[in-house]
Amino acid sequence: MAPGLKTVFLIFTIAIFPFKTAKSLAPGDTIPSPFASFEKKLEHLRNRYHIPGFSAGIVYKGRLVWKKGFGYADISLKKVPDEYTLYEIASVTKTFGSILLMQQVEKGTLSLDDPIAKYKINLGARWQSDPRIRLKHLLTHTAMGGDFNGFKPGYQFRYNGFWYQQLGQALTQVSGQSVAENLQQEILDPLQLRHTVPTPDDSASFAVTGQNADSVRQATALPYDWKNKQIVPVTFKYGFGVAAGIRSCVTDLAVYAAAIDEGKFLKPETWNQVFTPFVTPKGKKIQYGLGWFIEEYRGMKVTWHTGWWTGYSALFLRVPEKDLTFIILANSQDLSRPFYHIIHPVPGLPLAMSDPFRRSLNKHISASAFAKAFLDYFVSGSKSSDTEFIQKRL
Repeated sequence: MAPGLKTVFLIFTIAIFPFKTAKSLAPGDTIPSPFASFEKKLEHLRNRYHIPGFSAGIVYKGRLVWKKGFGYADISLKKVPDEYTLYEIASVTKTFGSILLMQQVEKGTLSLDDPIAKYKINLGARWQSDPRIRLKHLLTHTAMGGDFNGFKPGYQFRYNGFWYQQLGQALTQVSGQSVAENLQQEILDPLQLRHTVPTPDDSASFAVTGQNADSVRQATALPYDWKNKQIVPVTFKYGFGVAAGIRSCVTDLAVYAAAIDEGKFLKPETWNQVFTPFVTPKGKKIQYGLGWFIEEYRGMKVTWHTGWWTGYSALFLRVPEKDLTFIILANSQDLSRPFYHIIHPVPGLPLAMSDPFRRSLNKHISASAFAKAFLDYFVSGSKSSDTEFIQKRL
């Protein structure tokens, strides 16, 4: 076993089987958590970003070896979240949508090179159903183009969740089922993910689950936002599709992460395609594959996705070489704030200059303080600590 992997193994062995101490414990004393330093860092970040609450977990070799709730899922009731607390995971849904679409590719019912016009997808404005735009361009956020390349598809990364959502039209057309039915049949039922559902706000999609909407809402952390230097509750109606709208929790996403690590749902060669960065016609690799962000961190491939919408945010981060996945779900959008550049379009300026999302998600994973904390403590070894858990680093 390589030295680095030995250290990871040691870390999580300590986590699962707490170390013994020579000194006997006094009544009421507890053994310090080997994750205490990491937990302290996350709590610091929660306060720094004014996040009411979040649930987090680490999956190692297919097991949820650490999970914890921070802050409040409901401020008024002082309800502390846990690994079963539900949150809207927003664009982390895109990873599920990618699986469903690639299953159809494997069946031969659709091709990523199919023009969007084949599925009556209309993107509006100058793009409409441009025959040059293919499904792969929507799946990789390369359909839009820009002023400097004549708005040709495939030449640059321009994140567009609404356009990704249009892929649902192709999925439903070739499968003969709704996106919700595909999700339930292909992923949720096989993995027995009973706490993962299309948002109850989309009643037709939620009905496929057969679950009670009130029970799901009661298990969900309430959404908040930081406005005028205070945390305030917000209300918002969420939709569902291949791009967003799944409601889930840490325990279910841990099972989902383990299934991906085991190569379920797709053939090995298809998974390899999913986790390979898209290459433009000029040979430039972008930071996105088929439904996932992909980058190198200290020589290791990292695959991840963030989720961001009114009242909720999420981060799902995998380090395959280490068999590690970090999951964190929050009840405000500020967990993912560093990835988004939000401004209002300026009338009269070209789209490339005034598009409010033109610079969104063009940052590396380390732009997230939460992701960086995880990578520092469990992957890179750059974080020093006086705890027994952190002393020996990779």
